[in-house]
Amino acid sequence: MKSRSELIRFFLTTILSLVALVYTFAKEPSSINLVGSTPADSLITSQLSIQPGTKIDFIHWNLVLKNQTIFILNITFGESKPNTLGFLEGGQSKHFTGKYTISKIGNKTIFCLTSGELKISLLKLHDNLYHLLKENNELMIGNGGWSYTLNNKNAFKLNDTLPYLITQENIKEETSVKVIYDGRTPCKEFADEHKIKVSDDCFKLKWKLTLHRDSVTFAPTIYSIRKVEDNVLKEITGNWVIIKGTKKNPCATLFQLDPNKPDQSISLFVADDNILLFLHKDESFFVGNEHFSFTLNKRANEL
Repeated sequence: MKSRSELIRFFLTTILSLVALVYTFAKEPSSINLVGSTPADSLITSQLSIQPGTKIDFIHWNLVLKNQTIFILNITFGESKPNTLGFLEGGQSKHFTGKYTISKIGNKTIFCLTSGELKISLLKLHDNLYHLLKENNELMIGNGGWSYTLNNKNAFKLNDTLPYLITQENIKEETSVKVIYDGRTPCKEFADEHKIKVSDDCFKLKWKLTLHRDSVTFAPTIYSIRKVEDNVLKEITGNWVIIKGTKKNPCATLFQLDPNKPDQSISLFVADDNILLFLHKDESFFVGNEHFSFTLNKRANEL
């Protein structure tokens, strides 16, 4: 027969085990709801079995990953309705259900969704950010309107704020003296943090970022940003630097704009050679919404 002290120890151990179990389930949700709006290039429309010739400006995504095996995907697509976030005549819709698998390629976590002829892959950039992949597992490149980043609808803040995904060896040394990125992001969260005055109904910021480099060494020199706030075009210029490694992630590569002006500086995480992600002042990721992501896409050429 157990002594009283042994019973107390057994009771406390059991309670602690139950608490740990509850914490684990609370930390690891049984489902993840990803939302976002993406471009509609030929690759993604083919993967989604959208009839060729359909007039599409963008695709709205609502993807639920359940129990590490099942996914439910609802998309709406069509021509953009001017001055709104919606589609002309409500757009068209498609629904998919199927299974997904999780695989590791190096230090990358890739989700592969299959349902009939549907096969879509996403790279997990972070618990709150996933990005659609090309067939060769490279990140898909968006345009000036939308990106291919999907956002956790129930985003939460983590202490390990940067992903251990893209190492410095994966980032090619740029050999162009001028590179342009553009995109549209949500408005209020960024404006509030950077103390930018916008109207109460501001819902997007339009960005065009130009990075200049020395013509001999290709070291960073100056940058310019053209952004539209409340239909007003503003242009900012300054210096920029490349940061290799941070306290929270020694393998991260960042572009920092105006590094000598902490109140005005902007940090961008280099996801790969074509994709930049906005960071908060504490180097955690900005997480977008169902309409826009905090992603900039490299231009193939100057437009």
